[in-house]
Amino acid sequence: MAILPNEMGHPSGRLPPIDLSRWYPDPDADLTVQIMVTRIPIVTDLRDLHWKLFWVVKTEEISGVQHVYRRLLEVVQEIGYNHLTNWGAITQVETHNSQRNKPRKAITTMSLSQRQELEKIAAGVRVEEPNGEWNCQDWIITVLKKAEQAGLVTNNEWTSAVAWARAGGED
Repeated sequence: MAILPNEMGHPSGRLPPIDLSRWYPDPDADLTVQIMVTRIPIVTDLRDLHWKLFWVVKTEEISGVQHVYRRLLEVVQEIGYNHLTNWGAITQVETHNSQRNKPRKAITTMSLSQRQELEKIAAGVRVEEPNGEWNCQDWIITVLKKAEQAGLVTNNEWTSAVAWARAGGED
């Protein structure tokens, strides 16, 4: 498995996604770290579903619409590039309407310092060159294995979450 030359797959000249953490910081509280599976109606191969790790830093209602601010750990494919990119941890907003087809499962509860350690682990998991086999699911599994080695999750916690995600997020 070859690692991309720039390690995290950052496309040259491409700005990172907008990070709302300045306005919605990760609170100093115990929060549930979850895995999310993004379902796509036309995708039938479960290996092609997108996985990410996240925790909710704040929820609020604006003009009658529920807004959920989540801290995300994921690798994504940028438009126009045939590889995945690790932008590091970012905080983004999700509305109730965008939650469709995205089942979630709790992995464990972590303190702020534990989540910061998880972010450091994820920032160090490099992106591989496209080979038709390695994808975001492999990246998530690597992050969770390293989190277990660091004492942040148990083997049962992360393997249970991965088994659930491998089944397409079905209970």
